[in-house]
Amino acid sequence: MSVSTYLELYLTLFGWHMYSVFWDIILDTGIAYMPFVGMFLRNITEPIKSQEAKDASNTSLRRIEIDIFIMFTVIVLAVQPFMTLKYDGMSYTKACSKAAAVKAGKTGTSYDATFTQITLGGGTVKIPIWWYALLSITGGFNDAAILGIPCHTDIRLLSFKMNNARVTDPHLRRQLQLFHKDCYNSAMTTFLDKKLPYPKATAKDDLYWLGSGYFLGDLYKKQRASTEIPGFKYDKTRDLEYDPKVYIPVDGKPTCEQWWTGKGHTGKVGLRDALAGQIDTSILTDFKTKVAKITGKTQAEAEDIVIKTLVSREKTNFDGLRNLNAYNDTSFANMVNSAAASIGVLKESTTFYPAMYAMKTAAPIIQAAVLMMIYMLIPFYFVFSSYNIGKMIFMSIIIFSVKFWTVLWAVSHWLDNNLMDAIKPTWYRLDLTQNNLVVEFVVDFVIAGLFVVMPLFWSGLLTWAGHRVGNAITDTSKGMRASATSAGSQGGETIKNTATKGKF
Repeated sequence: MSVSTYLELYLTLFGWHMYSVFWDIILDTGIAYMPFVGMFLRNITEPIKSQEAKDASNTSLRRIEIDIFIMFTVIVLAVQPFMTLKYDGMSYTKACSKAAAVKAGKTGTSYDATFTQITLGGGTVKIPIWWYALLSITGGFNDAAILGIPCHTDIRLLSFKMNNARVTDPHLRRQLQLFHKDCYNSAMTTFLDKKLPYPKATAKDDLYWLGSGYFLGDLYKKQRASTEIPGFKYDKTRDLEYDPKVYIPVDGKPTCEQWWTGKGHTGKVGLRDALAGQIDTSILTDFKTKVAKITGKTQAEAEDIVIKTLVSREKTNFDGLRNLNAYNDTSFANMVNSAAASIGVLKESTTFYPAMYAMKTAAPIIQAAVLMMIYMLIPFYFVFSSYNIGKMIFMSIIIFSVKFWTVLWAVSHWLDNNLMDAIKPTWYRLDLTQNNLVVEFVVDFVIAGLFVVMPLFWSGLLTWAGHRVGNAITDTSKGMRASATSAGSQGGETIKNTATKGKF
């Protein structure tokens, strides 16, 4: 049996466990038999009110036969637990993933340790035949539908991760501060004081970040760290301030090029690689692959974008880093860029990415919880509806509609990513001046609306359809009962006419 999320693996089992608990209580207390008492009383009293005693008895008997058949059919198919559902009897396959289907207890998430077999009531439950078949069919239907949706890189997730990435290692943060002071500031000062020529082939914004290719080409090779940097061994040809006859330090003072690139580091890890390591590996790989594909940049260039983003989040820790573009650009264009940057900061503070990400994360959790509540409350639903066969169809459509939310969210997710790719092709860049904020916000709100409104509209539509289908089936059973009433009445009239003619 297939489900739509990791959590649904566990909550489905728990929901049906509580179903069995509630149904056993309803049986033990006798509540399960109350609908039969009501059915007998109704089918006895109603004909008596409208027909003569002999006609009423025939009608009552026929009605009782029909209602008992319908009620027992509902109980056997949709109420009495029969099919076994095991802890490892359900599986979940992540869309657009090459990973194999996972089962409960082996998802690799924190749910495994929390929702154990003991926690879920034993790990094995029994569910009615009808619902077992329905869940199997809807699970397969959803998988087939989602498989038909073209896979696409999750731009929302990548953007959210990039915008919220931070340097969490305090030692790395300290190195970043030192590198800015010892290397970047010194290189920029030398560049400006000596009025060094700037190659035309080099990108205009190359100077405005710590890993500038121009600085790495020459200036960073001449400048060094002001203190020992862990991982860079002492080099007697470089660290001349130490007298090896007096003292040899454990760590040396690398040049800025070595410090950034990792040349001479014992682990071959420079500041650049250490910063890239602050990003989740899978997210970084997806980002580089996507950016390289749509821009033609190399993997290294795409990784530079990530590092620029990460460093920009730390700009408040470095004096002057936020105003790097003011070193050699004091024109009106610079003021425009500053204003645009201010707008970008405002946008970042009110960005919709966190909300969208939270919504996408919460949606399947809500779906799994709603399905769990439906499963566990089904016994009361059937008892209070007197085991109505129309209600069985109605509830089946409700469950199908809620489980189908997964497909609707997959469609919304596909539309969201493709619209983002279409209207904001430079979504991966730091330069926020390229954004069409109005259009982007429109897309944000439209997609957010789809995630909420589309499932509700769909469920409402199917609920109405289920209500009509359920009523149609109920009306059919009423028609059968009406036929019984008619037959009883006709039989009574025949007997009455015969008696009147003196044939009895």
